[in-house]
Amino acid sequence: MGHYAVNQTRHAFTHVTSVVRSTAATIAILAATLPVHATTLAVIRTPDQVIIAAADSLLVWYGGDRRPQLTCKLDTHDDVIFATAGLVASPENDFNVQTFVDMALATPGTLAERAQVLERLLEGRLLGTLTRIRHELPRLFAKQLESGFVLNVTLGAVRDQVAQLEMRDFYAETEPDGTLQLRVARVSCPRDCPQQTEVFGVGETSAMMGYLGTLPQLPAELPRLAEQLVRIEIADRPELVGPPVDMLRTSNAGIEWLRQKPACAD
Repeated sequence: MGHYAVNQTRHAFTHVTSVVRSTAATIAILAATLPVHATTLAVIRTPDQVIIAAADSLLVWYGGDRRPQLTCKLDTHDDVIFATAGLVASPENDFNVQTFVDMALATPGTLAERAQVLERLLEGRLLGTLTRIRHELPRLFAKQLESGFVLNVTLGAVRDQVAQLEMRDFYAETEPDGTLQLRVARVSCPRDCPQQTEVFGVGETSAMMGYLGTLPQLPAELPRLAEQLVRIEIADRPELVGPPVDMLRTSNAGIEWLRQKPACAD
């Protein structure tokens, strides 16, 4: 994930890495051109709010055929806002990240503890799904591994007047012997958010991070910035990222949908 702090120093977090291994046999990966739509999230965290903006075009696979459709990447659960991006469902619908998010957020505990529960729920099932896709849809699997990014789950809440943010990026890696593994990159705020304003990008982020680097300071209107960052990425990579843009905010005032397409309204 891309990261930008208000002091204009762009750097990467040192992520704790967890590895889950599969003993699946080596399967050749076909080097074929196979366009797959990517995703973009812009996440802004300050001490008292979390804002998530998402581009909502997704390419869904059915039996090897790709069909573009709009998806609801943002949602809420009680006082938590969350986003899911990447491989949110398997081609045969035997894996759906929304189910695991609902399960994790229904458990008692802090947001960080719920994120740990979610990570454990996802790791084994996601690895099994990737192993099956590698076997049944090798071209799709090969294309996904070009970047390594598989799935992001982002959770945000305000508890005791402090904005909390939990982000998990799952990356697929193949060892020389063909063993498939998952690497998990984690962000947990306020611990990992020392600056007054932190901006994170998920998926396609090069254009938005380049734009942030040109700003002398971040604008005061952060929701507008979040939307602008996603639209910049859409304009830069229209073949990968598409509109519309949905946006959620949680603050001391509660949860607010700033943008929501009608198809995702309750």
